[in-house]
Amino acid sequence: MLKVESINYTYQKSFQLRDISFELDSGQILGIIGESGCGKTTILNLIFGKLDTAEGSIYWSNNKILGPSHQLIAGREDFKYVTQDFELMPYTSVLENIIKPLSRQYLEDNIIRANELLKVVNLEEHQNKKVKNLSGGQKQRVALAQALANTPKLLLLDEPFSHIDSFFKNKLRRELFRFLKKEKITCIIATHDKADVLAFSDKILVLKQGEMLDYRSPKQLYNSPSSGYVAGLFGDYNLVNSKFISTEFNEDEIVVYPNEIELRILSKNSVKITDQYFMGEYYKVIVNYKSKTFIVHSLKQLNEHSSYILIFKVDTILNRLGK
Repeated sequence: MLKVESINYTYQKSFQLRDISFELDSGQILGIIGESGCGKTTILNLIFGKLDTAEGSIYWSNNKILGPSHQLIAGREDFKYVTQDFELMPYTSVLENIIKPLSRQYLEDNIIRANELLKVVNLEEHQNKKVKNLSGGQKQRVALAQALANTPKLLLLDEPFSHIDSFFKNKLRRELFRFLKKEKITCIIATHDKADVLAFSDKILVLKQGEMLDYRSPKQLYNSPSSGYVAGLFGDYNLVNSKFISTEFNEDEIVVYPNEIELRILSKNSVKITDQYFMGEYYKVIVNYKSKTFIVHSLKQLNEHSSYILIFKVDTILNRLGK
């Protein structure tokens, strides 16, 4: 188990990480999400032992994790940290990079393990290529495979899919997190992309300017976001005065997602369509209603010359909020 207790960290008086606490059971996946510069990488560095906490403590299985003031080499043998620098051997092959952390006494077993990981990161066809000849996204996948070769107890990932194009990214996420669950590897992933964590994390920690705003399951965060900032990390949203919707809500303002609003044709127009964007499965429609801007999803392109009324799907919103 990983236990983080009230850690604080200050960097040159320009950034402060304040009172961060959470626990993570063995085999669980934690997503840390927030805007750039909010402290995601700093938390990973503190957990790995690259930095000293100003206050608070970090424990792994009741053993305190110490920073550079207490030990020369950061981290533990059973921790792996995949940064955005990759730290690979450029003049050796993909296969050789993956088996680098493994004992040389068991070459045959090492190759079997490497082949398993090559499938996870979809690099079977490139195993004999020198790393220096790979793209940035391919290098990132090699770094992931190398980190998994010796089955770490804790895997720390800093924006692990940032260099990988969309064609490979979705499949890689599924394969990687399926593998982590199968091997019961505890993982913390720091990212700004909701797709990296929403479907795969057991818990999500939301950061803003060094402060921990929320720490719940992905479903809880999405269904009942504590603020517009939290909702915005998962995509478009509308912050709506409850009087626009229904008297059934006690809150002054409610987060309403674009799919929870409908534009219905009516003889009398109540909204003005200002923009429409084709998103593949739906159109993102920007409308003006009672001097406020709303984002609505529509399954088809709308006629901007027709008259529409804005309808809030009250039952859908209430159901999401558990009311």
